[in-house]
Amino acid sequence: MVGVFMKAGRVQACIDYIKFNHEAEGFEFSEDEEQAIRGVLEGDAIADELIQAYIDSHSLSTEYVPPQDELSFYPHTSSLVNYFSIKERAKLRRVEAYMANIRSAEMLTESVQNTYDFDYLKSIHERMFGDVYPSAGMSRTTVAAKRTVFCSPEYIDSAAQDIFTRLRKDRYLVGLDRETFINDLAFYMGEVEALHPFRDGNGRAARLFFYQLSMNAGYDIDWSLVDDDRLLEADISAIDGDYHLLIDVLEEVVI
Repeated sequence: MVGVFMKAGRVQACIDYIKFNHEAEGFEFSEDEEQAIRGVLEGDAIADELIQAYIDSHSLSTEYVPPQDELSFYPHTSSLVNYFSIKERAKLRRVEAYMANIRSAEMLTESVQNTYDFDYLKSIHERMFGDVYPSAGMSRTTVAAKRTVFCSPEYIDSAAQDIFTRLRKDRYLVGLDRETFINDLAFYMGEVEALHPFRDGNGRAARLFFYQLSMNAGYDIDWSLVDDDRLLEADISAIDGDYHLLIDVLEEVVI
């Protein structure tokens, strides 16, 4: 895709989006991190160079030896197999968050996609987390649950085909009035949340997917107004087929 020039307001909107994701993961958004993100968005910094500098400054090991199952956790840990062989979960999450933020900023500088299918969602996940995990972009092969049970792994591909075929037939929500757009957006956000196709990083990948879809449809999302606790509760309700809470959240932030 071709990079696009970003006005100051759009730069801040993208920073608000990345800050929301960062804080939703339980981290504080530091001035240094914001400066790095702003540099990528304004074209003054290169994502690859920032990530390499982070690897060097944190002395991360790059002597990766692939295990038999790259979608697994290291034995006796809750750390997903990663290129840096980090087994301490807290350290891995910090590395992951920084690199995912940088890649998110990089993707946000590119022209808005006009086709929103499962392959594109997987490509977002792969770019967002591919500096850290060899499994980035791969569908999970194990059962996943977090306050609710998500789609069984053997049905992910068929369920995704149903969801994204319907989204294509709905023209990726282009040309809808605001009320209809919000209702349909809530439905598809709930469907993808229930799909939960990846081992980790589902929320961040899906949010970027739907953020870009919204912009392609002529709308925007003010992430500075989104409350992460309310959004989490709304997502869980949507998985169970109740979209009212998610619609209420979107009513306040879709512009």
